[in-house]
Amino acid sequence: MDELEFRRRVYTNPADNEKDLLEAAAQNPDNDAFWQDIKQLDEKLKTAAQVPVPDDLANRLILKQTLREFNQQKRRNRWYIGLAASVAFTFGIALTAWQQQHVQLDQAALAHMYYAETEQPHGSAEITPHLVNAKLAQFGAELDPSIGHIASVNYCVLDAIRSLHLIIETPEGRMSVFLVPDHDKPMTSDFADSVYQGSSYALHKTNILVVGDKGTNIPAFKTELKQYLKFSA
Repeated sequence: MDELEFRRRVYTNPADNEKDLLEAAAQNPDNDAFWQDIKQLDEKLKTAAQVPVPDDLANRLILKQTLREFNQQKRRNRWYIGLAASVAFTFGIALTAWQQQHVQLDQAALAHMYYAETEQPHGSAEITPHLVNAKLAQFGAELDPSIGHIASVNYCVLDAIRSLHLIIETPEGRMSVFLVPDHDKPMTSDFADSVYQGSSYALHKTNILVVGDKGTNIPAFKTELKQYLKFSA
């Protein structure tokens, strides 16, 4: 089985345990590492989708409907006021829910940094330039290995978007590089919190975020990254 067919099968069904797929993974450490990444991402997405429904939701909806009908009967001559209040209330609830579920990509990257240092390579495969570029190929990108030692390259989820996270050793310490497919997400050019700081840019329908410790020379590394990280036309 060639690599393209292997990846197509894994993308279609990460839980596929057919003999030919298992053999292809056993014969190629890169295939095995890729499969483990997709399985982990699939589990994360399943967990994120399991939103529990309150036990008393039905009773609360019935009560709300009953109160609404009662108020409409009492205030028939002021129905327009009730309608405006209902619309405002619904819009406020919807806006609050959206704000709770969606954040800017830069804020999602900063939040990810607080456990990023514990990330380890998935599977038994050594982190080689070939493995790194095999994962970058999904973004149409390629990284020159002379940029420095790659300590980790893992898939992650930033604001519900499947992304790629690289940790690169530099003279100033570890730098994180996130590649996020362009989904029209809000993103700030320069950002920081009390511990980390970062900068971002967009290229070839990909959002690229560079994050390091507070006080590190992010602009210099960002300039260097643009020289080593190339995208196909």
